[in-house]
Amino acid sequence: MHLYVMRHGAAEDSSPTGKDRDRPLSSRGRADVERAAAQLRDAHGGPLPRILASPYLRTRETAEIVASVVGSPGAEIDLRDELAPDEDLPLPLVRSLVETGEDALLVGHHPMVITLLRALVRDVGELPLGLHPGMLVGVRSLAARAAKAHVTGGFAAMLVWKP
Repeated sequence: MHLYVMRHGAAEDSSPTGKDRDRPLSSRGRADVERAAAQLRDAHGGPLPRILASPYLRTRETAEIVASVVGSPGAEIDLRDELAPDEDLPLPLVRSLVETGEDALLVGHHPMVITLLRALVRDVGELPLGLHPGMLVGVRSLAARAAKAHVTGGFAAMLVWKP
């Protein structure tokens, strides 16, 4: 099982509503996400069956760009509150993904994305110190069968894309 964790692309400093959740991606953020999505497509070797994102606008836009490049045809982006800022670490969500064994992408916010990766990866020395906007890290399950995989410490880092 491959799990990809991505921090949303660079966003505008403000939104028309004045709410943080409504900040859109900047033009640079869109371009960075498009490059990361193309690299993911080339490395993954096929469509991603699951793309999950925070309901915030910048993460939805990031997920939509990635889905247009590497998502399974007809698959919808699964908006999950547990990927929003200030939520608890989404380990139950990861556990449910591991149980299905399907490859997936999670799009979230700083600092949750790097904290989640540090919880998942056995050798944290394989990880970047932080995730900049638009960065993407892939991890693979160390278990032979995904259903028996450990969530915390049960993954190895395999790919890092930095805009």
